[in-house]
Amino acid sequence: MKKSLIALAVLGTCGAAMAQSSVSLYGMADVWVGRVKTDITGVGSASETVLESGGFNTSRLGFKGSEDLGGGLKANFNLEGALAMDNGTAGGLSFNRQSWVGLSGGFGEIQLGKPWTPYDDTRSMANDTFNANFASSWTTWLGYEDNPNNTIRYNSPNFGGFSGAFAYSLGEDRASSPNNKASNLVSFSLNYANGPIVAGFAHQSQKVEGLNGIDSTGILTGLAATGKTTYNLLNGSYDFGVVKLVGGVNQAKVQPDGFADVKANEFNIGVDVPLGAGFDIGVGVARSKLESGGTDLSKTTGFSIGAKYALSKRTFTYAAFNRTKAEIIGTGAEVKNTLFGVGIQHNF
Repeated sequence: MKKSLIALAVLGTCGAAMAQSSVSLYGMADVWVGRVKTDITGVGSASETVLESGGFNTSRLGFKGSEDLGGGLKANFNLEGALAMDNGTAGGLSFNRQSWVGLSGGFGEIQLGKPWTPYDDTRSMANDTFNANFASSWTTWLGYEDNPNNTIRYNSPNFGGFSGAFAYSLGEDRASSPNNKASNLVSFSLNYANGPIVAGFAHQSQKVEGLNGIDSTGILTGLAATGKTTYNLLNGSYDFGVVKLVGGVNQAKVQPDGFADVKANEFNIGVDVPLGAGFDIGVGVARSKLESGGTDLSKTTGFSIGAKYALSKRTFTYAAFNRTKAEIIGTGAEVKNTLFGVGIQHNF
């Protein structure tokens, strides 16, 4: 009898311990087929039919989990890698999308490793055409580093809809720098989400100090030359029920060492319209204009329209059209890219 009671107690203890820890496997399978076309002034045009992975969102496979440490404290981790559904590869099984471990509690959350930057989170939370990879019109905007290596990130608690985040990424390349300084990235955001209103401000600064403008660890990829790039973004959305309005303005400033500064003034605006029965349409327009020393250099405009239809809670089909035009001001040179595709996404 005593042995039975002891065995039951042990089993009960193990069950409680297991209940305090959780690990889950998740993923996303997204494939699209369509037509892409490029027209270049003085060169001609080229088009191709393609079947690609990650049209709406990047296909991925991940593991995440948490452990209750008591007193409101938890240990958390996330490992996530991109998948190429069109050829079956998985980036060498690397967790290139995010890989971090950290602690969370009443103070907020700390993540150590390779998380997304706060700037990237704010940029993605209110984007036209469902924030789809191949459809969003703001693909015309200047590129940036979205999930750098060697990052320390802090996420604040939510205070009545307000939340903030801060991240600092270490270049770890001081030895290869000609001026004995290391590269770094700083990113922070302040967001508000409550009811129909979503709004956010985010700043990001990327500084490359490595030899020949490339830091040895590959922390930064958005800056081609040694120097600094800064981004300031204000965006948001308002859901009227019958339609959701989204939009944002962004200014990026590239300061390459030994060259003139280049500034990009950018905006996007769009609407998402739910038509009922799981069917939604999104439309967006965007522009990015580059200037240096008061002289306009180039202008890139984009237009997109997309539709999605939910087959279930985890699976939907989609279709999208995207057109971008880049103009070198004063030269008449243009590059036009046109894309049309249909696809399917399943989440598990």
